[in-house]
Amino acid sequence: MRIISVLARTICLGACVLTASAQAVRVNWQRNAPFADYKTYAWHTTAQQNDSFYRQFVVEYADDALSKAGLTKVPQSKSPALLITYHFSTQELMDSTTSTDGFGWAGGGPWGPWMSWGGWGGWGAEFGPEFSTTEERPRTMGILTVDLIDAKTKRLVWRGQATEDSIASSQKGDEKQVRKSIDKMFEHFPPKQS
Repeated sequence: MRIISVLARTICLGACVLTASAQAVRVNWQRNAPFADYKTYAWHTTAQQNDSFYRQFVVEYADDALSKAGLTKVPQSKSPALLITYHFSTQELMDSTTSTDGFGWAGGGPWGPWMSWGGWGGWGAEFGPEFSTTEERPRTMGILTVDLIDAKTKRLVWRGQATEDSIASSQKGDEKQVRKSIDKMFEHFPPKQS
């Protein structure tokens, strides 16, 4: 019975690890924005963004995506059609998993509490105390937002946002997650006008 308990815990922990690294990407845009007219863009970053560890990845991969979409990067002094900026935030979370070993109360006799077979747990005997173990695992959720702003009207015309349930714990992992996020955001850029 102990082997089954250990196996069940291992399966549950594996399922938690797989779901903990989920990524969600959402994109939204102004329907009336003239995306076909946008040919140039420039980065508009703050001092805080320039010091960000993630800047090196975000700028490189967003430049690559916009280049593939036919836009040209220019300095802000050259009057770009779009301004691009990004925001990165994190949130510390605690995941808890409780697993139970042993048997508790199981009903009222072999026919259950209502004199029918099975009842609340079959045979209906107390087999011993239950043991519960709760494991807590901290994780850091990351949210990357990329905004495109019409340089003339100063209005937000496109936003891509990626939420990573658990950010990587290495530079290589961070880079991979940012690349995947940017690729998904710009997968259908520019948006098709309906």
